[in-house]
Amino acid sequence: MSTKAEWYRGPWLPWLPSLLVLWALAPGLSGAAELRSGDVVRVGPQEVIEEDLYAFGRAVDIQGTVRGDVIAMGRQVDISGTVEGDVMSAASNTQISSPVRGSLRAAGGDLSVSGPVGEDAMLAAGNLRLTPEARVGKDLYLASGDARLYAPVQGELRAAAGTLTLAAPVGQDAHAEVGTLRLTEEARVGGNLSYRSDQDAQLASGAVVSGTVEHLAARHGQGRSPAMGLYFWVRSLVGLFALGLLFSLLAPRFARRVTAMLRQRPLPSLGWGAALLVSVPFLAALVFLVGMLLGGWWIGLFILALYAFAIALSFPVVGLFLGRWLLERFHKTGAHLAVALLLGLVLLTLVGLVPILGGLVALATILFGLGAMMLSLLRGREPAGATV
Repeated sequence: MSTKAEWYRGPWLPWLPSLLVLWALAPGLSGAAELRSGDVVRVGPQEVIEEDLYAFGRAVDIQGTVRGDVIAMGRQVDISGTVEGDVMSAASNTQISSPVRGSLRAAGGDLSVSGPVGEDAMLAAGNLRLTPEARVGKDLYLASGDARLYAPVQGELRAAAGTLTLAAPVGQDAHAEVGTLRLTEEARVGGNLSYRSDQDAQLASGAVVSGTVEHLAARHGQGRSPAMGLYFWVRSLVGLFALGLLFSLLAPRFARRVTAMLRQRPLPSLGWGAALLVSVPFLAALVFLVGMLLGGWWIGLFILALYAFAIALSFPVVGLFLGRWLLERFHKTGAHLAVALLLGLVLLTLVGLVPILGGLVALATILFGLGAMMLSLLRGREPAGATV
């Protein structure tokens, strides 16, 4: 087996949220930043921001110039101005049509990039499109249900997708774990092409691969027997179920507030969850570095521990909400809390076994869970109609 396929020896997609967070910290800590928040956050066409920009709102519209980095969270993020640093975005719908001189890291439901990216890009989306006007200056990493690449990639391409359509040059090797792989007439791979799939790649007659083409078998529990797979699934289910019961017993009022918050304010929960997923490790790193100089460095580690616990708790929180919602659909409103929790967790953990979809669902679960818990803490009271 070619050494070019080594990247596939372990499943990487479930670690995508952690990769996004870790890569977010890579540029380092900035000295100055401007924070803008509100229902609509807008940077006008003539406006120039000389430092980093943190923008949080239902809609974020950046038309001007940002000399530093941009971190944007919202339902809709549009960047049509120039960003001289890096861009990090999390939104239901993201449109990036301007030059990004640094790296781009973006996650969302629908993501379209039609501007050049100077360095690397790491993208996760249900539907991903890179238009012919775009360009990735270095490597491209992506995870998507449907990814269409019409823009050249100067470095390597590493992808996990349900359907991947490549219709542009890739300067170096291309690696993909896909359901369907298509290379159009415009596709050019400067190195080797290695892909893992149940199907042969659809290569147009004009597609060019300078190196070797290697087709690897799709993963179906490789290296693990069905009995072991069942054991690990049950073990994770039992652990999450126990955590959910403990949470509901020790903090019943807070559990009611969180599940009601998911029902009443799902989109704000998603937005807050995205902001927390990215910003808490940044805050913990900042506290740790300041603590190394002034004392109290352990507070940063404590913040990270709480952060990890909150991520784990997101699964029982969303599972309880999902189980309640399903039981209500079947008019089983009197079911015990444990039944709803178990039903929701069974569904979440089963979907988590599905390649690609499982990683996206896990990411959505974390975002909704973190956001709902934060909103519940901020409100400090039970939303109307909260029941367990």
